[in-house]
Amino acid sequence: MTSPNQLLAFDEHPVFYQDDNRRYRGFNPTSKAFLEAKFDVLLPAHLVKGKTILDLGSCYGAAGQWALFNGAKQYTGVEVQQNFVSQSRQWLAHWGDQVEIVQQDVRGFLRAAGDQSFDLVLLAGVLYHFVDTKQIIDEACRVSREQVVIETNYPPSMRSGKLPQNVAMTEYITDQEVNLDHGNQSMLGVSATTSISALDILFRLNGFAKREDKLSFPVGPDTVIYDESRMGSSDLQIRFAVRYYLDAEQALTTLESTLPDHSGQLRSWETDPLAQARTSAYQQQAKSLSSDAEPGAWQFDAQVAEVFDGIARREIPDYLRVIDLCVRVIDKGENRQPKIIDVGSATGETLRQLHQAGYRELYGVESSADMIARSFDQATLIHSQAFPEAHGPFDYVLNNWTLHFIRNPLSYLEAIKRAMVPGGTLILSDKVSSSQRTHDLYYDYKRANGVTEVEIEKKRQQIEGVLVTYPFSWYLNALNNLGFEQIEVINANTAFVTFMAVKPVS
Repeated sequence: MTSPNQLLAFDEHPVFYQDDNRRYRGFNPTSKAFLEAKFDVLLPAHLVKGKTILDLGSCYGAAGQWALFNGAKQYTGVEVQQNFVSQSRQWLAHWGDQVEIVQQDVRGFLRAAGDQSFDLVLLAGVLYHFVDTKQIIDEACRVSREQVVIETNYPPSMRSGKLPQNVAMTEYITDQEVNLDHGNQSMLGVSATTSISALDILFRLNGFAKREDKLSFPVGPDTVIYDESRMGSSDLQIRFAVRYYLDAEQALTTLESTLPDHSGQLRSWETDPLAQARTSAYQQQAKSLSSDAEPGAWQFDAQVAEVFDGIARREIPDYLRVIDLCVRVIDKGENRQPKIIDVGSATGETLRQLHQAGYRELYGVESSADMIARSFDQATLIHSQAFPEAHGPFDYVLNNWTLHFIRNPLSYLEAIKRAMVPGGTLILSDKVSSSQRTHDLYYDYKRANGVTEVEIEKKRQQIEGVLVTYPFSWYLNALNNLGFEQIEVINANTAFVTFMAVKPVS
């Protein structure tokens, strides 16, 4: 929460938003509320007081005005564009020798700076301008004594839902936008965007780690509108922010540093369970690809567990979207730490997403021991064919793409309802019975995702009699007859439907 005192940072110096050419941007324009909300997240007063601040890509130096107003000892801004440098020197002149604005490229400045020269290093809206992400982070960590704050963009593939939020990746793009220091225009060029999970690795390699999840920007008409969902293209905000603290105990080591003396973690090909599972999976896969092999029934065995995440993304329409939808439904509830169970938790993708969102009372029930062996181990995992009523009651039950594998689905739903708190929410996704035309559309979806005709036919034979579909009306009648209320469809795509229902309070 911003204190009344912090809201005064730009009151006597409105030039930082009134003369900023970015105020003309149609999307996310600079304003007083924008600056206050942004810097209250990135540079809260209790973390900058008495500190030396390095601002890389400092633009007009608004971060300097905020930090010094809130008690920072010294502010150094590094900016390569001449007009930004001239204006920020003029606008920050009232702070005297507490300010230094350096006209230089970020990479060159960092190379020349001494070790641990600054308490806090800020990379706000600048890291994604570079293609050598690791080198910039390495240098930023080297010159920092305490913390590094990153504000950057989500990779486009993550915003579009093609990849889950927990993937460690850097995505290179050819049309990244950068603001110019004059006129009402920007420039496009090649750059890279890095996910939070990848940043976590890169910072831990330098002995820096998070103490909290990603920082949260307020979203509103006059504040930080990093929210692309308003334009209908993504459920994620465009940007995220993360704060990393110096923490040597969290440091990771790399292969190149441990290989010469074999000081890294060793794994035996013969005795390590994961290596053995992979060997077994490869052998089974080779056998299944043999022209003489029989299709056989579909089983969630070690072979399937090895490649399940890829199968789900390729063959279940809106797989990642529905998982994110579950997280957002729970986010809108009043209980900050509800008790949640994921039915058919498989390798734990939904549990990972929930944990990343801050939820900790997580349960997963799965009938396949091979799936559990590869699942998310920070949740309570239950190996069971039946619904684990004894572990309830649950505030949320997520039953996605599982009920159609259960032989007595109605009894399973009855057990779920018994184990829910009054007012609890059920989210249920399944493949429903459909016409041949709709089924053909589903096969087209698979083909578009790289599934071959041979794979489609083999899978069709394998799941025959194993995956049993029911009409759309069956689900409505079943939920209604069991006494659920507020039965709604919250997602539907090519024979896959997601229902939401609530257990009555009384």
